[in-house]
Amino acid sequence: MSIAYRIHKESGFTLVHWDGVVAAADFLAHVQRLSSDADWPPFRRLHISDLRNTSLDASMDHAALEAAAEIYGRHSDKLANLKVAVVADEAFWKAVDFERLISRYGASVTVFNFLDTACKWLGLDADEVGRAVQQLRASRDAGSITESTTGNTP
Repeated sequence: MSIAYRIHKESGFTLVHWDGVVAAADFLAHVQRLSSDADWPPFRRLHISDLRNTSLDASMDHAALEAAAEIYGRHSDKLANLKVAVVADEAFWKAVDFERLISRYGASVTVFNFLDTACKWLGLDADEVGRAVQQLRASRDAGSITESTTGNTP
């Protein structure tokens, strides 16, 4: 179970990758770290969360999603004009619920079934993002990225 992210400063987007079974405590810890990261969001204010390789623990209920949205809401300056794409399959309806909750804080969020469609909406190259997902996975598998840690790129 893990949520890892990397801020791609030069390309101006943040990639978040969820893997395995994720519980509410994991998500809330991730939200706290990301929203407190001085480098987030990057200059283009683009954000993509890949939930395709995850399943959600029963603790990921509406109350947990609302708590996460409220944590982000404390950083509304970071959410203003932020464009967020969430790519989900099993977690699709929870992601839609979160979309409704977070949107009230100024972020524009859309949930997608496919990475390439999400990238097109964000104006990102799907091949570049696909490679970034693979690199983030490889870094996590090699132990150089642990749960919910940042791996900023120059």
